[in-house]
Amino acid sequence: MSRFSSRTRVSTYLSAWMPPFIPLSISGGQETVTVGGYKYVIFTTSGTLLVTGVGTAQALVVGGGGSGGGAIGGGGGGGAIEGYTSFSLSSNATVLVGIGGVGGSSTGTSGGDSSFNSFTALGGGKGGLAGTNGGPGGSGGGAGYNNNWLGGAANGSNTFPGGNGAGGGGAYGTGGGGGASEAGKNFVNGAESGAGGQGLTVASFDSNLTAANFPTTFTGKTYFSSGGGGGVLSLSNGTRGVGGTGAGGGAENDYNTATYVAGSGTMYGCGGGGGGWTGNANAGSGFQGVVIIRVAV
Repeated sequence: MSRFSSRTRVSTYLSAWMPPFIPLSISGGQETVTVGGYKYVIFTTSGTLLVTGVGTAQALVVGGGGSGGGAIGGGGGGGAIEGYTSFSLSSNATVLVGIGGVGGSSTGTSGGDSSFNSFTALGGGKGGLAGTNGGPGGSGGGAGYNNNWLGGAANGSNTFPGGNGAGGGGAYGTGGGGGASEAGKNFVNGAESGAGGQGLTVASFDSNLTAANFPTTFTGKTYFSSGGGGGVLSLSNGTRGVGGTGAGGGAENDYNTATYVAGSGTMYGCGGGGGGWTGNANAGSGFQGVVIIRVAV
């Protein structure tokens, strides 16, 4: 009679053929913190999430903000905000962080898309130049002035369209960029260019994401994806549009003298302000996106 039961033999065979279970652990990125029951890895530049073991992680992904348009241009739209979404991980994964759209005197550029594990948040749309529509994106860019051009369309989660511009009859104003919680404002004829749509607070997605917990990545950054304000020709034709929290305001000229220079985004996914006229045509740039990955501990 065998000294070992059938149960003992099966257990011995399984131990020989099956590797031991290793719980999921992640690392990489620009800041890693364990707080509030989670281990977080935050990427502010593209890179690789290093993975050991097997398990489920969650990701919050924010696209880059769009730039404003140049001469008498609209404000840039905020990047889409996607998350938290759960993923099963068992190997290293690529992380792409969208750059902010680049402002200046040209048509500007949309924000770059951010992605993780085939999960993508679109960058914000660029603001339109004079005589052009705002660009589509996550949230849409505001339109440039002239003939009631339209703000850009929105695509993705937590996104809104850009505001419309106008022109003629002494009115030279533009639309604001869309934000994560509201559309960009339209130009009000003879009054003011459109303000950028407000974004959403970081705390509304995750109360652990504070500067106290993450001094490298969240100091001075309390909002995601506000829209930039629209630029204006001069004080005689209305006033500039202000940006949402963390986004750039539009430029404004008083008879060719720069009164306000367009501002750039300063918080993740926020858009830049639209340009003014002649010597102050440059638009503000959008701010980069961010990718946040967390696992329960």
